Amino acid sequence: MISIAMATYNGKTFIREQLDSILAQTEQDFEIVICDDASTDSTPQILDEYARKDSRIHVYRNEKNLGYRENFNKAVSLCKGDFVAFSDQDDLWLPNHLETLHKAIGDNLVCGGRTVRCREDGSTLKEFSPTPYQSNCLTSQKDRFIYQCYAFNLYQGASQLISRKAVERFFPIENDEYAHDWSLAANAIGENRFVYTDTVVTKWRKHSSQVTHKRHSREVRKNRLAQFALYMWSHNEKLKKDHDIKEILRKAIEFHTNSRLSYRLKNLAHAWRTSKTIYGRNFTGTLKTVLGYLFTASL
Repeated sequence: MISIAMATYNGKTFIREQLDSILAQTEQDFEIVICDDASTDSTPQILDEYARKDSRIHVYRNEKNLGYRENFNKAVSLCKGDFVAFSDQDDLWLPNHLETLHKAIGDNLVCGGRTVRCREDGSTLKEFSPTPYQSNCLTSQKDRFIYQCYAFNLYQGASQLISRKAVERFFPIENDEYAHDWSLAANAIGENRFVYTDTVVTKWRKHSSQVTHKRHSREVRKNRLAQFALYMWSHNEKLKKDHDIKEILRKAIEFHTNSRLSYRLKNLAHAWRTSKTIYGRNFTGTLKTVLGYLFTASL
């Protein structure tokens, strides 16, 4: 069975569409575990309505607001399935979402699928996570790990499926500075137990009130990357046994925590090589990234 973990808060606008898209899956052996974080709108009533209609939907309501991270950790902790999928309250799943990820994951820790962005009305905006270029060129464990440590998350959480083993090893998420999908993907990539399927499985709805949109502001990126790398260094002993991965992680921590201009100039070649890995033949993207590194200490 697959468990679907959903954390909700004041999601009345899109929650019906999200739940309808989950219930319409081609893979029907699942449960939906929903933790509502003391919503003040009609979200709890909508959830109760759906739970009365389908016994696979389990709704838990917090008496007081726990915040996104703790509410999400709670939802995952209540999941009973052999695999866990993550659902936001405002996206749209394609009918093949669970079936595609379930078939692809095998004995890996994490499976990621392709996401497309969509407008509030559900119409497609553009591809995301990852782009065709990224999925074609970042094929090695090392290159994908470099991308996760120096750039941003390549594999969006609402398009991930994780194994029970990943739940036991990597939860609860302990820090607000990085997202769970970022951490899960990097840990699995570092151990070479991540698999990606190029099939589109999720429409990620872009709107002004979404939580992840607020968390990804540029001014906190550097601190998030540093905290993220430090977390993996202290929590994943397996990564330290791979010399190449260990060295990438060590350099990433140093890179994001050292803001002296002399250090940045000395390590300009390293910044250029890292940027080339991320952007490949896109010279403009590489140049902008290196200049950003020199003057903002952040890729």
